[in-house]
Amino acid sequence: MLRMVLADDDFIVRETLREVIPWEEYGITIVGEAEHGQQAFDLCSELAPDILFTDIKMPFMDGLEVAMNLKEAGSRTKIIIISGIQDFNYAKTALEINAEGYILKPIKINDIREVITKVVSNIDMERNMHHKIEQLKQQLNGNSRLMKEKFLRDLLLGVTFNGQEIRDKLDYFQLPLQADTCLMVAVMQMDNYLKQIENKKEAEKQLMSFSIQNITDEIFRNYDAGIVHCLNENEFVLIFNEKSQHDDKHIQICEEMIQSLFKYLKISVSIGTGNQVGSIDRVYASYKNAVHAVQHKFYMGLRSIIRIEDITNRHAKRELDSMDYTNLFEAENRLIGFIMLGDTNGGLQLLDTIFNGFLNSDVESIRGFCMELISGTYRKVYEMGEDLERILPNRNLVLFNILKAEHIQEMKLLMTSIFVEAANYYTQKYNQKHMDLVNKIKAIIKRQYTQNLSLSEIADEVFMSVTYICSVFKRETGETINEYLNQVRMEEAGRLLKTTKMKIWEIAEGLGYDNHNYFSTAFKKYTGLQPQQYRNEHK
Repeated sequence: MLRMVLADDDFIVRETLREVIPWEEYGITIVGEAEHGQQAFDLCSELAPDILFTDIKMPFMDGLEVAMNLKEAGSRTKIIIISGIQDFNYAKTALEINAEGYILKPIKINDIREVITKVVSNIDMERNMHHKIEQLKQQLNGNSRLMKEKFLRDLLLGVTFNGQEIRDKLDYFQLPLQADTCLMVAVMQMDNYLKQIENKKEAEKQLMSFSIQNITDEIFRNYDAGIVHCLNENEFVLIFNEKSQHDDKHIQICEEMIQSLFKYLKISVSIGTGNQVGSIDRVYASYKNAVHAVQHKFYMGLRSIIRIEDITNRHAKRELDSMDYTNLFEAENRLIGFIMLGDTNGGLQLLDTIFNGFLNSDVESIRGFCMELISGTYRKVYEMGEDLERILPNRNLVLFNILKAEHIQEMKLLMTSIFVEAANYYTQKYNQKHMDLVNKIKAIIKRQYTQNLSLSEIADEVFMSVTYICSVFKRETGETINEYLNQVRMEEAGRLLKTTKMKIWEIAEGLGYDNHNYFSTAFKKYTGLQPQQYRNEHK
């Protein structure tokens, strides 16, 4: 019997739920009742029930808090939530904590029956999965299993058998396939496999493989769809019988496998389907096509189903946007140029063009381009005498990540982050260089503003062209050099008008103005007052 705790602050609701629903028919017994959230949490912690049936609004701790606390404590209790509030945020939170059911008040008996049936079924499936995993462990050394695996491997790799021999082996190994009917092969692989097995011992990897096959086997048996065979590490071969191919039923089965593996094992897989063949001795051809198809998850992303018929001819001749080798070499040089210029926007636009052109390219060509771009950037940085580790640290790790990237978006994100990091270094470097130049120009002006200072004199002193210093100064400060020179002179003029009795023409000459009328006009434009008005107001 499954054990359940019932939690609701309304005694009448608890009594109604207890009496109206025939829990025994579902194999459930109520082992405790709670009138508030804290009591519900304590009962679940003590009794470890299979199910908690709880109201969402209760004193001390609401139903969602109870569920979240149980989840944090590692409880395996399934949560069914009752709510009188039609609020999306409550439903969203219930999904996030993996609640098995969300029932709105007023409660309908059919809704409860439907949710309870689903929960009991899920619990039974999980228990069966754990039980069958143990059985699989005990059968690892079975000779019959090894012989059956060898037979399937030989079929998939194209080893020749005569018709009668195949029929005898199918019967002996009790394989649910017929020799002379239409079959189709699909290949299933874990996404990001190297990350999935990282730091796992061999026993853990084997158990993960057995768990995947156990779930896919059960789904195949439910549909009477054919057989599942683990051919290689991270390569599960699905052989669909003729019945499972009607109305694309095999695609529905693939979708259910992808969803179930992610739900129960948190494992992401992708599946490639091959072409249909007329007999079992031709399954090797469908298998080869399925392997070819599943490799396109590099473009499609995680948890994809890729049909062989949907794959276009990847070897057609391509123009610039499809990145032939000549254009790739040119694109590499342009990208490195953008890095050296610190032009992040230009480089990102070019990267978008390159990866859009890669959509039908060979996977290894894409990897090769990315690795060559990294190596070319390193060479250029080295030639310029820069600190490699400061600009592009961990080169070996970068190259390793490119090698293990399993889809094109992952590789694009990786290349984008590397490009931005390198370009930002040069951007900051040039910004600092430009600010140093601006500071030199300002220092010259503050030192010589009393003279008839020209732009060419400033340019000569910093060993740059007039055009260059004007461009840099304007970009970095938002004002021209002459505007800044005028600002310095006007500020000094204001100081002298307030603190001295110098005549206006004397101040004008002292600030480098040959014409004191021009000085007065410039001062009024800057302050809004004529020099004498300014002096009178600031006495």
